[in-house]
Amino acid sequence: MFGLKDISIEFLTGNPVLVGLAFVVLILLSLLLYFKTNPPLPLHFRILLGGLRVIAMLALIGALFEPVISFSREYNRNVRVAVLLDKSSSMDRQEPDKSRAARLDSLMSCPDFSRLKASADVETYYFGENVDQSSDLVNRDKTALGEALHELSRRELAEPSDFWFLFSDGNSNSGRQPADAARGLSVPVYSIDMAQDAGSFDVALSAVDFNPVVFVGQKTEMKVKLNWHSARGQRFTVQLRHDTRILDESHYTLSQEDGLGEVTLSYVPAEPGQRLLQVQIPILEEEETGENNQRTVAVKVLKSRLTILLVTAHPDYEVGFLNRYLKQSEKYDVDLIVTGPKAGNLFDRFPASQTELNRYDLVILHDPEPSSLEAYQEIIKSYLSERGGAIWVTMGRQFAESGPVPWFNRLLPFSQSSQRGVDYGDFHGQPAEGNLFHPAVRLADDRSGIREVWADLPPFRSLVRCDQTDLTGVVLAYASGPGLDRLNIPILGYKRFGPGKLLSVAALPMWHWSFINLGFGEDDSHYGTLLEGVISWLTVPEDFDPIRIAPDKEVFNRGEQIRFEGFAFDQGFRPIPGVTGVVQIMEEESHEAYEADLIEHGEGKFRALYDQVPPGRYHYKALFEKEGQVLKQREGRIQVEPFSLEEYDQDGDPSTLMAVARLSGGDYFTCQQFAQAVSAVDLSPITESQEGEIVIWGRLWLLLIFIGSLGLEWVLRKLNDLI
Repeated sequence: MFGLKDISIEFLTGNPVLVGLAFVVLILLSLLLYFKTNPPLPLHFRILLGGLRVIAMLALIGALFEPVISFSREYNRNVRVAVLLDKSSSMDRQEPDKSRAARLDSLMSCPDFSRLKASADVETYYFGENVDQSSDLVNRDKTALGEALHELSRRELAEPSDFWFLFSDGNSNSGRQPADAARGLSVPVYSIDMAQDAGSFDVALSAVDFNPVVFVGQKTEMKVKLNWHSARGQRFTVQLRHDTRILDESHYTLSQEDGLGEVTLSYVPAEPGQRLLQVQIPILEEEETGENNQRTVAVKVLKSRLTILLVTAHPDYEVGFLNRYLKQSEKYDVDLIVTGPKAGNLFDRFPASQTELNRYDLVILHDPEPSSLEAYQEIIKSYLSERGGAIWVTMGRQFAESGPVPWFNRLLPFSQSSQRGVDYGDFHGQPAEGNLFHPAVRLADDRSGIREVWADLPPFRSLVRCDQTDLTGVVLAYASGPGLDRLNIPILGYKRFGPGKLLSVAALPMWHWSFINLGFGEDDSHYGTLLEGVISWLTVPEDFDPIRIAPDKEVFNRGEQIRFEGFAFDQGFRPIPGVTGVVQIMEEESHEAYEADLIEHGEGKFRALYDQVPPGRYHYKALFEKEGQVLKQREGRIQVEPFSLEEYDQDGDPSTLMAVARLSGGDYFTCQQFAQAVSAVDLSPITESQEGEIVIWGRLWLLLIFIGSLGLEWVLRKLNDLI
């Protein structure tokens, strides 16, 4: 009846026998009480009074027995299916018979999809950079497949689907890795590959590896990554240009039909300043598209080599690899001094005068004993706050065993409150989500890539546990590993001192990032990327101004949001109240201008945003004002590329679709196999069972029945003068 089954009653009372006896006794007394009455009453009146007493006793016994009625109910429902449709620009790619988008439209109107809709409850979602149930609200200039899977899973937390159908070419160029997102799914994904083949002849620039900080008069190189398809025998030239001038070029001949390649371009900067350089391949005859034939990169040219002081009391492999890397670079002049007892001919003392210390752009203190620097604390503080110097502290065994030194702890972004030795064991670093693009953390081009690189690096093996974080310190990465993830132990962070900065590392070693990779025949790029990012960020002076406005970067892809960040602090790095700001960008050829206010989004922090800015080269002018007085004005240039991420590489990626299907428990099909995909899922109604229980005791209505029955009985007895 009503689909109910397995009905049962349980009594939670601890003494069911005693309660049962009491129940029988009370019922018998209720009946006996009205068997005879004084004065005598009619039978029907005695039955009424006895019934009220029995009802009250039943309510009382119901509370004492503490009964719980359990049941289950079965019902049938349709299969729930979520359909995820790729609306990114790569779906417009024309393949031999039709475009991928046209092929998808055909599938959406085919009998097999109609059968799916008739047998199941279907919800349709569209994705590009974002996910939405309206295709008009999707940004088509990027494909964030991993983010789409994650977002759809989040939306379906309350009522998950039974199956997902994913229609895509597999191309994912933004956000988290699709495989990572698929591992966490509880719903099987059936991937439908909408790409058919590589398409016609095309050559593309897929990436440019370069140093964003270079020096006047010193040769610098760029590694240009290429990919091509249907291009055997083609010859082309890769050029490096500044405006109309060719700085370098390299000729390339393709001996394979499809493949990947790399060329090296170099140049010698002649003047300091910010430069926008173009890497390009002139459009080739019959090439499918020329939109992916060029990239613009931004470099900062500085006047001279940086001078670095490397100080240690106990040289080890870390010092050896770091010293070797710095000296092999043409950008740095390095002085290594060893202050410990086994220094040999490297022995020297820490600079004793302010003038001597101030000549260095960067001071690296490797595993220092802070007490040994006590005599130099004033010149160190002055070096940071007045000279605008930079210090990099690596914490190891000597630092931990020497115990906390108050004046030195106040310089650090995080420190130990009491003496504690180094913890040894394998663990990794996990970047703080809000600082993934900080130069000391950014080891890849996107968020998911950065997380993946940090997780795959050789593990750290020593940890100085710092249990106190300075209020003005910024943590860039935490220790991650068994027993560490929830403790939020900082291993990388920095602190500002007016124009100066101090960066700390509490996890070692880092040298094996280089050594192990080289041992496996790979390069040591991650080690170099970390060092270059840290040194460039610490020593480039423009980043030190407490009042500053700058774009997120100098080169943006078409369709990408342009963001300017502003900071308005006084010399003590306290927010300045009442500040207003504006940013204007003007296209250099058409002179079309766009303006956006700098909106405050935190104490002393401002942001200006531009959406859908047309491609071109723009001159920007940013301004901070207070009460009519100009606090800061900055001008510069940014470039909006004429192509989006989607146009860098439009090849299909069946391996990604296969991985998503396999990791989620689904299956992979080509678009021609869609009928098989529909047949592979069970579309028959699903029988579900819903369990429930009714708790009778502890309810207000039970109390009201008890009181109401006894009350009504008492009133009737009084009206009839019963004793």
